[in-house]
Amino acid sequence: MLIFVIPSHIAQAPAGFVSPRLVPNMMMIAVVGLSVLLMLKALRGMSYGPHRDKNLFSRHEVRMALRLAMIFAIAIAVFVWLSPLLAGVVLIVGTLIALGERGPVALVVMPVTLLLGVWLFFYQLLGTAIL
Repeated sequence: MLIFVIPSHIAQAPAGFVSPRLVPNMMMIAVVGLSVLLMLKALRGMSYGPHRDKNLFSRHEVRMALRLAMIFAIAIAVFVWLSPLLAGVVLIVGTLIALGERGPVALVVMPVTLLLGVWLFFYQLLGTAIL
């Protein structure tokens, strides 16, 4: 799917234009390459022995994944019903808090920097809107 099906459904560009397939193909190559590395790493570590815990994921990992999924769900709801800017703040600050960040400077500076950078890049530099 990643190598053949998805890239084949992207239209070709006219002569002299950058192909719209360029970035998706680059991303597919990166995803497939990282997947191969992950599979090799998993195969190399398959012989853990009897001391290996039978659970694939620890309780902490499952709780953290559920927290992050909840933050994403809240950010999507805020995006749909309130504001994209506020959804970005919820996503960044919520994720930082879930990962253990408690410093007020980081909780303020990171969302402001990231969202201001996105705004400057898309609206000012590229002259497009993110809709």
